[in-house]
Amino acid sequence: MAMVFGGAGLAQNNFASPAAFYIYPAGDVITGADPVLDLTGRIEVARGDIGPRTAVIVVIGQSLSVNEVPTVYIPVHGGAIDQLNIFDGKLYRAKDPLLGINVSGGAVTDLRGTWMLRMADKLVDAGHFDRVILVPMAVGNTRADQWASETTAPYLFNKINVVALRLRDAGLPCTAIMWGQGESDTIAGTSQASYAASLQKVIAEFNHAIPNCPILVAQESYYYGATSAAVLAAQASVVNGTTVFAGENVDSIGSGGRYDNTHLNETGADQRATLAVAALMAALAS
Repeated sequence: MAMVFGGAGLAQNNFASPAAFYIYPAGDVITGADPVLDLTGRIEVARGDIGPRTAVIVVIGQSLSVNEVPTVYIPVHGGAIDQLNIFDGKLYRAKDPLLGINVSGGAVTDLRGTWMLRMADKLVDAGHFDRVILVPMAVGNTRADQWASETTAPYLFNKINVVALRLRDAGLPCTAIMWGQGESDTIAGTSQASYAASLQKVIAEFNHAIPNCPILVAQESYYYGATSAAVLAAQASVVNGTTVFAGENVDSIGSGGRYDNTHLNETGADQRATLAVAALMAALAS
């Protein structure tokens, strides 16, 4: 697959203002949504050579895709895993808790982990890639319609262009965009039509800002043992097998993989990472 550089759909002259990089403080609207920004102990890394053996993966969604696993994960291949901090545009050696996303189930200073770092480790360990750069942008406790709104706080839709600009200015291609969200819409009772319309709008904006980057949509709706047929059907409906692909089936992870029967524990995070690797590699092979 040819490398697709982030921000390719955004004209330089239209996005030169510092205001274009502004990210509205989601914590002003959503309790506990303040991102991890403390750079103490973080190691900034150079871009280096970026080729087909480097994966750059954008992860968008809600609380299962923020720092929510009860303990941090120490990757075996930590020297090969970096992250782009969407708040300052710099590359850092990736470590839990990941920068730029909130901590779910605790204070922003709590040391919690992610399934994404496990996925990156598995991608390197299996020999799929030599280096993985994660681009986390999820916000906990969010609905699909919030991600599709550019007019209602916390204006999550606008983060798509910010991420594209950060990729552009860092000179990074986009290997895949992974959508993992749905629990809040299970709670809200969102209809299939409404969810699908919101998700299609998000997909269209990614296609504009980062054209030709594959998008994976996870099957994700599990909330305290309940799932939503409407949300799952909407997620399946946007998959076309050419630009949008089926992501990992997060709902297949039962209560044993969840510390509160919703959020992932260490076992569940590892299960999701394994499922995500399989879905990602299947999409990239298409």
